[in-house]
Amino acid sequence: MALISKLSKRLRAKVGSWFHAFSQGSKISYLQEQLRQQQISNDFLMALWMEVLPQHPNPLGQFGRKVFSQTDEDGITEEILRRIGLVHGTCVEIGSGDGLENNTLSLLARGWQGVWLDARPLAFNPNCNPSILKNIREFVTAENVVELVRKGLDHFNQTGFDLLSIDVDGNDGYLAESILLAKYNPSVVIVEINEILPPPVRFQQPYNAKYVWDKTKNSGWSLQSVADLMERFGYDCVCCNPQTGVNAFFIHSRFRPLFPEVPTELSKIFVGRAAHPFKYKDHRTSVTAGLVESILVSSSRR
Repeated sequence: MALISKLSKRLRAKVGSWFHAFSQGSKISYLQEQLRQQQISNDFLMALWMEVLPQHPNPLGQFGRKVFSQTDEDGITEEILRRIGLVHGTCVEIGSGDGLENNTLSLLARGWQGVWLDARPLAFNPNCNPSILKNIREFVTAENVVELVRKGLDHFNQTGFDLLSIDVDGNDGYLAESILLAKYNPSVVIVEINEILPPPVRFQQPYNAKYVWDKTKNSGWSLQSVADLMERFGYDCVCCNPQTGVNAFFIHSRFRPLFPEVPTELSKIFVGRAAHPFKYKDHRTSVTAGLVESILVSSSRR
């Protein structure tokens, strides 16, 4: 009885506090209205951006669309692969997150083999389809990345791969350099950049093997610095994703003639958008772990 009485008093206190909050002006109501205004502003800015997108000097960005990527990266990747004639292959993604939203899930859904590296656990069974996915749960550094990539490729009896995506919020350039120095030469490389620094600004955050993003823009590499690195290994930048500008797309220079309309000047490829257009997306339509696992289980090498 004492426990029931205690719970009853606690519930009455909570109800009382709610009525008091509303009588004084509810903080929750205030925050909800604040979020609504942010959504309106965000939608308005995004509408303006989409209006001027066709005027951007790099038309490749118009192929952008979201499938499982954070924003519009999937569509750009699909168009690049279409042009170079790469229907099926092997991809490596460093910073694959929980597996519900990244740059290569759409490829795995179409029968690609994928190696995912991330310290975070997947939101679904990582062994749901070993013929398609090899997940390695490790904190990736410039020192261990080559060993981890090789371990993942060994799972598929592969010695190389076709597409590389790196999104670790900081040491991205250093990881790309380690992989390319190890003589891997994927056809396509996607690298997260610091999107607020336009060419010809060069910026590389100091390397720290234990670095975790501190939520500031004093991190990552500028587009110019990443492009300088990639040029050393024979790669050309062909796009930054228009909706956020945080992902730079590189192709091996042998494919450059397949992109005649893409500007050669890096300043005309740079986008620089910092606002996240899907920050307030409707979570009722979010990808779920069950959906992704079902897709991967049914996916196969064709």
